Amino acid sequence: MNKLFEEMKRYYAKMEGGPGFAPLDAPYQELTAEVTAMIIQEEQEHPEWSAVMLKARQHEMIAERFEPVIFPHSPFYFEMGITPARNWGTPNAKTPGSSLHQHRFHLFWDGHPEAWAEHDTRSKFKLENINPCPIDPDHHCFNYTRVLEVGLQGLMEEAESEMTRCNNDEEKSFIHAAMMSLNAVRNIAMKFADKAQQMLDEAEDDDAKKCLKMIAVTAPEVPWRPPRTFYEGLACLWFLREVCGSLEGLGVSVLGHPDRQLIKLYRDDLAADRITASEAEDLISRWMLPTDCRFDLDNNPWPETSATLILGGCDRDGKPVFNELTTMFIEQHHRLNLVNPKLNCRYGSYSPPEYLNLISEKVLSGHNVFALLNDDILIPANVKSGKRVEDCRCYGAGGCQETVVEGVEHSAGAYYYFNMPWVFALLMNPPTESKPLLDIYPERNNNLENISDFESFYSRVKTWISYYLRRGAENRARRGENWSRVNPAPFFSAALYDCLTNHRDYTAGGGRYNVGGITLCGFGTLIDALLAVKKLCFDDKELTLTELSDVLKSDWQGFEELRARAIAAPKFGHGSTEVEHFVARVAADLAQMPKGLVNERGGHFQMSFFVYYEYVWMAAQTPATPDGRHDGELFTQGVSPGRLQPVDELTTAVNSLREIDFSNYPGNAVLDLQLPMGKMSAEHLSSVIYSAGKAGIPTLQFNCVDIETLKKAQLEPENYKDLTVRISGLSARFVALMPEVQDEIIHRNMFG
Repeated sequence: MNKLFEEMKRYYAKMEGGPGFAPLDAPYQELTAEVTAMIIQEEQEHPEWSAVMLKARQHEMIAERFEPVIFPHSPFYFEMGITPARNWGTPNAKTPGSSLHQHRFHLFWDGHPEAWAEHDTRSKFKLENINPCPIDPDHHCFNYTRVLEVGLQGLMEEAESEMTRCNNDEEKSFIHAAMMSLNAVRNIAMKFADKAQQMLDEAEDDDAKKCLKMIAVTAPEVPWRPPRTFYEGLACLWFLREVCGSLEGLGVSVLGHPDRQLIKLYRDDLAADRITASEAEDLISRWMLPTDCRFDLDNNPWPETSATLILGGCDRDGKPVFNELTTMFIEQHHRLNLVNPKLNCRYGSYSPPEYLNLISEKVLSGHNVFALLNDDILIPANVKSGKRVEDCRCYGAGGCQETVVEGVEHSAGAYYYFNMPWVFALLMNPPTESKPLLDIYPERNNNLENISDFESFYSRVKTWISYYLRRGAENRARRGENWSRVNPAPFFSAALYDCLTNHRDYTAGGGRYNVGGITLCGFGTLIDALLAVKKLCFDDKELTLTELSDVLKSDWQGFEELRARAIAAPKFGHGSTEVEHFVARVAADLAQMPKGLVNERGGHFQMSFFVYYEYVWMAAQTPATPDGRHDGELFTQGVSPGRLQPVDELTTAVNSLREIDFSNYPGNAVLDLQLPMGKMSAEHLSSVIYSAGKAGIPTLQFNCVDIETLKKAQLEPENYKDLTVRISGLSARFVALMPEVQDEIIHRNMFG
């Protein structure tokens, strides 16, 4: 393991170029230029070719010219050497796999330049996230289960059969491209085998010889045919994830659901004496190692790896998944003190106590890498959104906690973050410079003087939020409508149900489901602002809405006593039955807002309260709000209570969400809880997890820390290099974080 760690660290240090960007001397830059030149030439010589055919030619050229990178002490083959160390396929880096995307990105702009201008205005003020790409090129989950069952050969046979059923040249073009891409991937695997055989003659020790021989023997067969052993299954998962991302110029975030997908292979190996438990643990350890090495966890101030590993939950038939492999992956992850892959552990009312106790033990030891996803809510929520229950049982989380159902969709769950408190500020106290945002809504009614009761005020707030939310979604759909002409993905689509039978790439709506995501940011801040207005302006009649608007324009300067009363007003998350009913009402109203909207692939939008770190980034440019929040102060995090009036009781925070119908939010909702180190038993934390499940909370995330230790680590970072914290949808080494992020974590609410 130590030799493998050093091999990977040396290689990825050479391939480092900042988050997602290529180093200036990247060895594949020449290949990128060659692929781009080929695309231009093919466009000129074959103007009748579709974009998906050009993409397949891109795959063929890469397969022919790339040079495999094999780590002698790893039995896994996956590194094509054509992306920066900190890139998992997303096209923000200029790589061979992103060549078509980079070359044709102008088609997004050409379609609707006025929509781009509006997006620039919205993102400038952080009304929505600043990502310029109108589609989500990240957060994908490959259809691993299907390839594990039939191999790429099975997909090829299906494509050949579907070619005879095509109705026109466009459909034939897609099927032909899919077949070209499948053959290209087969050739890539063969090149890994050849390289391993060459290296075998020069191997210096028995362990390297063993690993290289495993690759040389397996790569010609897997994933072309289905894996027959546990090792082959692991190799198949890593290969598919990395090769798909490297070829397609899109981010494949999910590494698989191995305790569901590979348990039969493991048990068959045990029965046939092909493997021992300790050998399996060694394979798992080597399999999980690459991500932390690639992203230089010891020095990376924001190590977003977008690499999730799904464990637990249930299988397609609804049978619980908790077995030897579940335990092995968690134990080895903890033993190696890994930060990645992120452990996204599914659970439900059927989960055995030993499973949740195991997770709780690791959390309470400071292994802050878990997200706990509640099957009892997320499966029904996805079914309610129009998906088959047997499909939904195989959901995962693509990148952080945003749900994606394996094999049937790209849910685009984390590309449109919507800032609700900014809309509130536009209504109540719009800064002078925000006029461009107001001009987007020409029919607005921002006259506060004619509002005589809270219900009328709330109705006005709903109208404004709905308008800006829907307008942003429509904008993204318009700007993204040329996706299939910019960056189709024939290899990814060949595995995704039902692209082959529909004879269409997933970017053109060929998948079984074609949902898009809308993430609502600042939910608790919105609730608290509404409650403060109700208390100050309508219940107690301390001041009018217009007067409150003037106070907010001053950022509470000179109104400290009034601000104290605003902070003392009823707040989200404090256990008030009346507030809980109101929170549920607001959540239900928000859930109706995207009804009828159609995204760029012809599907509907699904909502979430997954917020990443936008509760800090968006808040920094959002004016003061009536809850007592100053201009620029952070929002509430996900569906967690705010910090202006802290909640310290764990059960209060959990139970305060029980009235919300989260089945309206299939994209997920996350409750973040910071716990004190050494104050709780694993059994107690497990009971909290069960209680949260019964309360209907979709996802829990814990950060178990000792505040004094964190403060010492700021002063003596060299003594706390292994200290790991959970930030939002990612974890990191605390001492590598920027000071402002460290401080934000230190000052979070502590739940005892």
